[in-house]
Amino acid sequence: MSKLERPYLKLIDLLLNNPREQEINILNAHPELVNQDLISCLMAVGEKLRRSGEITPAERLINLASKLLQLEKSNTSSNQRKQYFEFLMNLLQQVSNRLPPAQIYALIRENQAKFDKNTTKILKYWANETIISVEPAQGKAVANDLINFGNLISVYPAGDKSNNIELAIVSYQAALKVYQPTTFPKDWAMIQSNLGNVYRDRILGNRRENIEQAITTYQLALEVITKEKYPYVWGNTQRNIGIAYSYREHGDKEKNIEQAILCYKRSLSVHTVEDHPQDWASTHNNLGDIYPNRLVGDKAENIETAIDHLEQALTIFTLVKNPNRWAMLQNNLGNAFQSRINGDKDSNIERSISHYENALSIHTLEKFPYNWAMLNNNLGGAYRHRVKGDAAENKQRAIAFLNKALLVYTKERFPRQWSEIQRNIQNINQG
Repeated sequence: MSKLERPYLKLIDLLLNNPREQEINILNAHPELVNQDLISCLMAVGEKLRRSGEITPAERLINLASKLLQLEKSNTSSNQRKQYFEFLMNLLQQVSNRLPPAQIYALIRENQAKFDKNTTKILKYWANETIISVEPAQGKAVANDLINFGNLISVYPAGDKSNNIELAIVSYQAALKVYQPTTFPKDWAMIQSNLGNVYRDRILGNRRENIEQAITTYQLALEVITKEKYPYVWGNTQRNIGIAYSYREHGDKEKNIEQAILCYKRSLSVHTVEDHPQDWASTHNNLGDIYPNRLVGDKAENIETAIDHLEQALTIFTLVKNPNRWAMLQNNLGNAFQSRINGDKDSNIERSISHYENALSIHTLEKFPYNWAMLNNNLGGAYRHRVKGDAAENKQRAIAFLNKALLVYTKERFPRQWSEIQRNIQNINQG
């Protein structure tokens, strides 16, 4: 044995003589040894153990080597990995301590440099290894913390939205190792519903496939969450699967939209304004968002129906009580008036611009970068079709708004939106 190998073999011996959940702590305590040489040594010792018939420790070392190799590919140093891990453990502890969401988000903002794709890889490794290694009661506690973290990070309005969603997916999938359908059917179904939400909004991967995955997980949830047993949760799941159908690319578009409307109406059958006003308003917002795109019936009437639904939602989501929801309604009203057929086109576009500007008073670049970009994109569309004012000036303002949206909708992070805006700018310049 060479002198070079001895420290690595001692570390491997330490790993094998301690529970699996301690692996990452042991590795973080020896950052100078976590490198390519350790990975090679893990593979060599693992293969030696396998040949001698010691299958369990062999597989453990080979699996660890594989995971370390994936982390090594991220080009993150051992010291950086340790900092990431310590931050992540502190964050999960604060989630476990039921720290208010605003404080959790503040902690993330303060450590945004440690909140990226490397965090996702470390969380995936730690969560999956820990949950299967600890006692059942502790595993359930870890799963609950991961579910709560997934719920928080999936709606975090800042940072890298695509990575936030990946963190939520990792959290929910790890929790499913504890919450099996045979032993915890309701909890399992709730996690499936949560997974549906994040797959529906997922940015990485193929959008068409993500939406199909979302619909599948919602349908799994609805096998357990029935209207009779869990009416409130059933109503939420109906609304969420309705949103997925409104985004669906597979199948017939007309049928998908009608299915979405049907799901929203099912939701309203249990979410009444008297018993669940906010859920009632959310569903009216969804109906207001989809009716302008409806292919069945008269288009002008559908848009008027959309405006009616959105105005009903505004009776609950006011600027004072629900500024974020109010801003989303303002955006959807802007979309409805931009496509409105009834009334004066000039006035409709001006009303549309006014609603978008209202939303921007809440959805700023600093606090809601994704929504801010969406609103600037929508304003670009409104100014492109504006009648009032100088045509050349409107054209320039449209391009300016679209370019502002590109500050967030980069080619790397939001390729679909980036591509659409590039086409729109090209069309404006050629028009």
